[in-house]
Amino acid sequence: MTELLLIRDDSLATVSLNAPERRNALSVSMLDELETSLESLASDAGVQAVLLKGEGAFFCAGFDLGAIVDDPMLLQELVERLGRVTMLMRTVPAPIILAAKGTAIAGGCALLTGADIVILGDQTRVGYPVHALGISPAVTIPTLSQSAGSGPARALLMDGQLRTGEEVLETGLAVDLVPEAMVEQEAAKLAGRIAALPPRAVQATKKWMNELDGSNDPSRWTRPVDGSAPLAGSSEAVEMLGRFWKRKSSS
Repeated sequence: MTELLLIRDDSLATVSLNAPERRNALSVSMLDELETSLESLASDAGVQAVLLKGEGAFFCAGFDLGAIVDDPMLLQELVERLGRVTMLMRTVPAPIILAAKGTAIAGGCALLTGADIVILGDQTRVGYPVHALGISPAVTIPTLSQSAGSGPARALLMDGQLRTGEEVLETGLAVDLVPEAMVEQEAAKLAGRIAALPPRAVQATKKWMNELDGSNDPSRWTRPVDGSAPLAGSSEAVEMLGRFWKRKSSS
């Protein structure tokens, strides 16, 4: 079964993370498929809006920790690939609207920050509880600091706490909070409205926002990845992740 679904409906493209049995946790293969899809959408002049969502009850629970326990060096590769994906999300000319329901944790939260517009469920939990695993969330700093501002971004990245949808809305990371059952419906409506707008004007707006906020500077993306990826392969991270997975498996 493919871990990513891409459906084209005229000028609207819908991309769905498709591993609901593991809460759409990010694997290397899923990030590969996501990267390929984003590259394809970036070169498709007919795409005027992109809806990104997760199949099942959750958007994304972060990295696939079970796979990492079996192969600890996967973690470093996942960090590097996630950095490329968030950068690609900004380089797609069409706006990306993200529907966040259930959970958007760690790598899932990083995807929120790469989107142009986020619609959030009122029961969704968001945050970066990764320090306890010896992992730095630095890969998400470039986009999170743009979306939420320096103060809220520092708190989200450093305290490791999960926040409610209402708390996340206050940071500016999301633009609307809707009942959990209506997240995808409302995000799809918004994406459809944007897809119907004159595309050159919309894409020029995104292009200039990227130019002015630094999204077009590759070093903004590569430097945090280069700094945090080695931590992912450290003995500390491997040991802490193993202890966490053992507790999780026995509970």
